[in-house]
Amino acid sequence: MSYAAYAGAQSAIESPRDLEIRAISHITSQLLDANKPDAQPMTRIRALNGNMRLWTLLMEYLADPANALPASVKANYISLGLFAHRTSMAALSQRSDLSPLIRLNTDILDALDNQRRAA
Repeated sequence: MSYAAYAGAQSAIESPRDLEIRAISHITSQLLDANKPDAQPMTRIRALNGNMRLWTLLMEYLADPANALPASVKANYISLGLFAHRTSMAALSQRSDLSPLIRLNTDILDALDNQRRAA
């Protein structure tokens, strides 16, 4: 079975919430690896680039007029996304601690998981 067929089958059985959780978990794991003192520069670059792409997608989804979340909630999450972008960009140019990004993603994961369990 080709990867494309497997990916299509996988997304058919996962909810959008499950996909969000899996994507954020994956990027957070990469950030944890990149935050280790002995992490290679490319490990750090890939993790930070992935984090920026993730937050770009999330902000695009939040800015979509079809998104039914309340405007204040969308604005708060977009602010978090802008923080993630600024912090990721700064960490690309200097060897700073990635813990704020890891905590942000972990907090989002916890919130999504709580919503999934409540549904």
